[in-house]
Amino acid sequence: MRYVISIKGGVDIEMPMGKINNPINMEMRISQQIVSCDADQAMIKVIIDHVSADKNVPAESLPKTGVASTMQMDSLGTVRWVGGNAAWQGAEHSMMRFPEQALEVGDSWVQRVEESSGAATAFHTRYCFAGSAEENASLMIFSTELFSAHPDDPASGLIGKGIFSYDESEKWIHGCSNHIEYRYRMPMPDNSGAFFTTSTVLQIEMERLA
Repeated sequence: MRYVISIKGGVDIEMPMGKINNPINMEMRISQQIVSCDADQAMIKVIIDHVSADKNVPAESLPKTGVASTMQMDSLGTVRWVGGNAAWQGAEHSMMRFPEQALEVGDSWVQRVEESSGAATAFHTRYCFAGSAEENASLMIFSTELFSAHPDDPASGLIGKGIFSYDESEKWIHGCSNHIEYRYRMPMPDNSGAFFTTSTVLQIEMERLA
């Protein structure tokens, strides 16, 4: 399976001494190959085939072409990177796990977002099964909402929305689109009386190639 992934946005850092802008505007093409599988899980090799980005993005910060990573996926879509790092920035926002129960249109569920290392984050995604695509009945459509904590937590805030499409005939994600915006204020490591704020805005698009 081959995909094109585009990531646009940036991470800005505001500190007492000034502001640092880190724009992100890049496109990648990746290929995924199932190298082994059984009834419980599959091992999938992910290779970065091509990377392009704006000139203001430092070359050393870009994923390296030809680098392979390995992800382990169970029958519900739970992903764990077991070889190399996550293949692309924001990959944790592009993984969907199905619930164990059967789904009907309108059903929703919540899952905690995990980093590429498998460590749990405060983020939670709520998925809702919206039905099948009008132009292709085999594509299941899911709307997504990303929260800064569990959506039932009164302190949780909505920080992102998106759409997933899943090919029921191939049993594989067809594509996804996620828009994410959030800010964090934290104390400076060397001065607890001063703070810095990170502002993250990302638009992540992933589309299956023929």
